[in-house]
Amino acid sequence: MDRIGLATLESEIQQDLAVMSGALAAARDRLNQPPPAGLEACAHQLCRFYIAFEQMGLRISKAFENHIDDGAGWHSTVLNRMTLDIEGVRPAVINAALKPPLAELKGFRHVFVHAYDLVLDDKRIEALLLNAETAVSSLPGCMETFLDTVSRELD
Repeated sequence: MDRIGLATLESEIQQDLAVMSGALAAARDRLNQPPPAGLEACAHQLCRFYIAFEQMGLRISKAFENHIDDGAGWHSTVLNRMTLDIEGVRPAVINAALKPPLAELKGFRHVFVHAYDLVLDDKRIEALLLNAETAVSSLPGCMETFLDTVSRELD
């Protein structure tokens, strides 16, 4: 990783964080709309939120570890890898406390995308919204710490 690569990655991460923040705001707004359309629209935005996190993880992995296999289980690999401090390569991207709420969002994204007959539970959607709120409040700080550490290691 060089300075140009780090500056590019930082810009991409900021863009991903903005997408996540926007998806969360849209999810909150959609939840206030009449059911079932409001619930379905909120669920869609929660999926957008997690996909943006996943894309950010893929960007970081490609920048440092070069790849993540596209085989089965890569969604879990991305999340797991973001918690790893890989000595001599890069620090952990997120703290371990963020893994459970993000894992819940990952699981929901999978069900929402692949279920043929899904009835959304408003209590479950509200719990997932809280998970996204937890992530949005913590991720900017995690990214700042991550990027600062990488920058110091470049010096």
